Amino acid sequence: MKKALLKYICSPGTGNPLELEADEVRGEEIISGQLIDRRTGNQYPIIGGIPRFITPEEMRGNYTSSFDEEWLKFNWLRDEDSREFEAITDKRLPDFKNKAVLDAGCGGGRVARFLAERSGLYIGIDYSIACEKAYALCSHLPNTHFMQADLNNLPFPSGPLVDFIFCYGVLHHTPEPALTFRNLPPLLRGGGELYVMVYRKPFFMLGMSDHFFRGVINKMPFRLQDSISGLMTGLQRLPWPSFWKRFFWFSLQKNAEYAKFCNYDWYTPQYHFEFRVEEVMDWFQKSGFEGIKYINAWPYAPPGEKYRLPRFKDSFRLGQILGVIGRKS
Repeated sequence: MKKALLKYICSPGTGNPLELEADEVRGEEIISGQLIDRRTGNQYPIIGGIPRFITPEEMRGNYTSSFDEEWLKFNWLRDEDSREFEAITDKRLPDFKNKAVLDAGCGGGRVARFLAERSGLYIGIDYSIACEKAYALCSHLPNTHFMQADLNNLPFPSGPLVDFIFCYGVLHHTPEPALTFRNLPPLLRGGGELYVMVYRKPFFMLGMSDHFFRGVINKMPFRLQDSISGLMTGLQRLPWPSFWKRFFWFSLQKNAEYAKFCNYDWYTPQYHFEFRVEEVMDWFQKSGFEGIKYINAWPYAPPGEKYRLPRFKDSFRLGQILGVIGRKS
């Protein structure tokens, strides 16, 4: 943690200021210590350079625990990540110069590692200990901060803070996605933008079978989940794999490790919700956004498919994703 973070945060739930008591400092980084709310006596530990705004029991063992394994143990970094980010957001990395960015669900830092170095201020938050991976990748960057915190109990004062919020693949893994969404718009400055990616709802019969398989796999121990996720990569060798994927989802990524990562990500989280585009756009409209735009969140969507709203016939496959971006008025 850098001391400069104190300018932007407060005690969650109360809004009270926080005082820093550092135990171990290395250069600009506070490696261990406490953040103290003097008015209530609440203390939030700094462990491994990261402020932890959740309880010790939640740090390991919350509903995001599957992501602890996913981000820390799989090799998921790819050269094309930055190009895909630009494709799905309709933004260019130079656009973020001097902009303040909140990565709401930063995971292991896949986006942080190229977005933080181009932003005026970058704050990454994750409920899982995956943020430790992000911190290891990016803590050397100035104006870059990471926290372990709950999007439903954020350590920010009321009022606008940032110019851009990126929330990719996060809301559909929370207990009440629509309620969690509502915590994000107040953090945007006027004219700021919010980008959200969630899973798109398939035809209900496909959803039922997918729900059954997920209900079995996500109750297994990690080693078995890991093995099954690896075995699923072999399904790519079936004749016409994209056809069979309509009924039982598996990744077609050519890199075996990354395909395994995607399979694990699909089947193991405790919460998994899917939405129609209209539902997500309605979240934005009710929060007073302008210029609300659907973007196909598959970065390689053909030009004619990128902005066209999905049709009923498009629902006959699993694993599709949708993106929506809007500007705060």
